[in-house]
Amino acid sequence: MDKDKLFEQNNHSASAQKMCQQSSAKKQKRRMLLKGGAALPVVMTLYSGAALARTSNITGEAASITEAVFVNMGNGPQLLCVLPKEKLDSGAYDLGDTPGYTLITNPPIHPLTDDPATILAKKNEQLENCHMLGGIMISGAAFTSIAAKTSAFDNLMIL
Repeated sequence: MDKDKLFEQNNHSASAQKMCQQSSAKKQKRRMLLKGGAALPVVMTLYSGAALARTSNITGEAASITEAVFVNMGNGPQLLCVLPKEKLDSGAYDLGDTPGYTLITNPPIHPLTDDPATILAKKNEQLENCHMLGGIMISGAAFTSIAAKTSAFDNLMIL
């Protein structure tokens, strides 16, 4: 073989090896970066709305009297008037750890003798009496959620 051709082959081999080494070094650095990044501990806490709802007694007032909770203590339906601890800026109410409540009995509702329009009018009057005490009516769903977390509503028979 000619000396010039031998020199070119050796020189070409050396430059190819050098390029492979540089490429390999870059890959090695990239691998180290990725492995190092994955090894860092990451602590993330995500709260779902449902989980938060299970741990709080924050609710809004029922949308209408037809959604409100009425209790039957043997003398006709009585509005469950819940007494919130505070009203939040969002318009919701914080009922506290153990919600306070009262049953509104005035005016008395007689489901066997009162016609539907009279019953609705009396339920609205009971709601007005509840509001005068600073209370709110809650929906059946809110009642179920709160009753499951606290013993505040034990011994109530819901209609």
